[in-house]
Amino acid sequence: MLFSGLSSTLLLGATCLLMSSGYTRADDVSPPKNARCDSEICRLSHVESITCEGSQTNLQCDKGQVLVIHSASYGRHDKTTCSDGRPTSQLQVVTCSSSTSDDVVASSCNGKNSCTIPATNSVFGDPCVGTYKYLEVVYTCQFQTVTCEGSEANLQCAEGQVLVVHRAHFGRQDKTTCSLGRSACQIKNVDCTTPASINLVTDRCSGKNNCSLSATSSVFGDPCIGTYKYLEVDYTCQFQSLTCEGFQANLQCGEGQIIVVHGAHYGRHDKTTCSAGRPASQLQVVTCSSQSSTDVVAKSCNGKKSCTIPATNSVFGDPCVGTYKYMQVVYTCQFQTVTCEGSQINLQCGKGQVLVIHRADYGRRDKITCSAGRPASQLQLETCSSPGSKNIVANSCNGKNSCTISATSSVFGNPCFGTYKYLEVDYTCQFQSATCEGSQANLQCDKGQVLVIHRADYGRHDKTTCSAGRPASQLQVVQCSSPTSNDVVAKSCNGKNSCTVSASNSVFGDPCVGTYKYLEVVYTCQCKYLKPGVSSSRPQGPVSCRF
Repeated sequence: MLFSGLSSTLLLGATCLLMSSGYTRADDVSPPKNARCDSEICRLSHVESITCEGSQTNLQCDKGQVLVIHSASYGRHDKTTCSDGRPTSQLQVVTCSSSTSDDVVASSCNGKNSCTIPATNSVFGDPCVGTYKYLEVVYTCQFQTVTCEGSEANLQCAEGQVLVVHRAHFGRQDKTTCSLGRSACQIKNVDCTTPASINLVTDRCSGKNNCSLSATSSVFGDPCIGTYKYLEVDYTCQFQSLTCEGFQANLQCGEGQIIVVHGAHYGRHDKTTCSAGRPASQLQVVTCSSQSSTDVVAKSCNGKKSCTIPATNSVFGDPCVGTYKYMQVVYTCQFQTVTCEGSQINLQCGKGQVLVIHRADYGRRDKITCSAGRPASQLQLETCSSPGSKNIVANSCNGKNSCTISATSSVFGNPCFGTYKYLEVDYTCQFQSATCEGSQANLQCDKGQVLVIHRADYGRHDKTTCSAGRPASQLQVVQCSSPTSNDVVAKSCNGKNSCTVSASNSVFGDPCVGTYKYLEVVYTCQCKYLKPGVSSSRPQGPVSCRF
C-alpha cells in the first residue's frame, strides 16, 4: 500500500494539509443536546429537581461524575407545586412551558459536575404572563471517561457489578480535549462524531464487569479525516443478579446499607443464558419479558438490607408459555439514614473516607415514618418534599469525613405546613487520596478487600492543594488535568489489595507545563466475591470479608 511506511501522525499531518487546501468531507452527525431517558434504568435512577420562580436551581453530582440532562420545563403543569402563599389567579394555567427550557438547561449543565440556573423569565422567557411558574429538571449523574485517539479506554466496575453505558462519542466536540502537542489544523473541526459510537461501546461493554476499547478509526470508523479525535464514554456501575427459573434470587447489601432496584426482567432475551440441559424448543423465544418484573422486585426489595425473590411464574406470571426463563435484577447498595423533624442527622464515614450524597429528602412520603406520638392530622400529607433537599445536604457534607445537619424547616424551608416531617439521606463512603507531584500515592485496603478506582485526576483544580512553599506562578492554572489519569490508575490498581502510583509527569504526561500538580484518587475497598464451583445458572452473591 502506498502509505504503509508512514506513521499515523504523518498521515494526519498530510491529510490536514490537504483538507486546508480545499478538500471537504461529508457532513457529520452531532449528538443531541438532551439524552433521552427511555431505558428502565434511567427512569428509575434519575433525579428530579423543582425550583420555584425567582429562586436558583443547583444541580450537583458526586465527585468524578457529570450531569446528563434528560428534560427541563419552565412553566406550570399543576396547581399544587410552588403554590404556597400564591393567589389562585396565579395557579390556574397548567399547560404552560417555555420552548427553550431543554436547550437552556442542557447547554448550561451537560457534562459538568455541577451547575446553577435561575428559574426566571429573564433566562427562559415568560411562557404564561401572570402565572407563577417553576423549573423542573430531570437528570442523572454518570461516570465519564475520555480516551485520546490511539489509546485504550478501560471501563471497570467493582466485582459483582456490571457496566451500563449511557452515552459514547468518538470524534471531536471542542478544541481543548486531547489537544496537547497537536496542530491547530488537527483540532479545529469540533462538529465530528461517529453516529454508531453508542452501539459499538454498548455491544462490547454493557453487562460486563470490565471492558477495553481502542479509541481508533479501525474500531469506530473515521468521521473526520485529518482531525485528532477522542472517545468519551458515560457509564454507571450496578450490581446484577441472574437467577434461572425455579431458583431464588438473593439480593444482599453490606451492614447499614439498603437495596435500590434500578431494573428487573423476568423472561428471556437470548438463547445462551440459563440454557444448560434445556431442549432447544425452550430457548427459541428471545423477546419475552414480564411487564410487572420491576414493580414486583422493587416492592419486595427497595429499602431493605437483603431480600429473596423466587424466579417463578407464580410470582411474575408467565410471559412466554413453554419457554425456560430467567430473572435479571440490576441494583445498587446505599447507606440510608432517617431523622425526625427537630432532631439532628449525623453522617459518619470510616477513617480516610469521605461522604458522597446520592439522595436527600425533607418532607413526608408515608404515614408511618416518624409517627410516634403524632396526631393523625400531622401525618395525612404523603406527597411533601423540599425541592432543595439534596443540594443543601450535598453542599454541607460532600467530601467530608462526617457532618451534622438539623432536620428543621429553618434549614430546608417548610414544604408542607402543619405536617410533621423527616429527613431521609442516602449516601456512600469513599476513600480519597491526594498526592503532591513528585511523591507516591499508596492505596491500601483491609485484608480480603480489593481496590475499585472510581476517579483519578493528575493536574490542578484549585490554588490551595499542594501549595506549601510553591510560588504563585506554579498555582495559577486551575483547569488542568491529564486525560490518561483514570486509565493509568485503574490499570495499576483495580482488583489489587494495595498499589503504589507515582504522581509524576513521567507516568501521566504533563498536562500544564510550569504548574505544580497533584494526583487525586477516589476509590472504594470492596469484598471479593465467592465464585462457587457450581453451574453458571446459579446466582452468585456478595459475602462478608471474613477469612
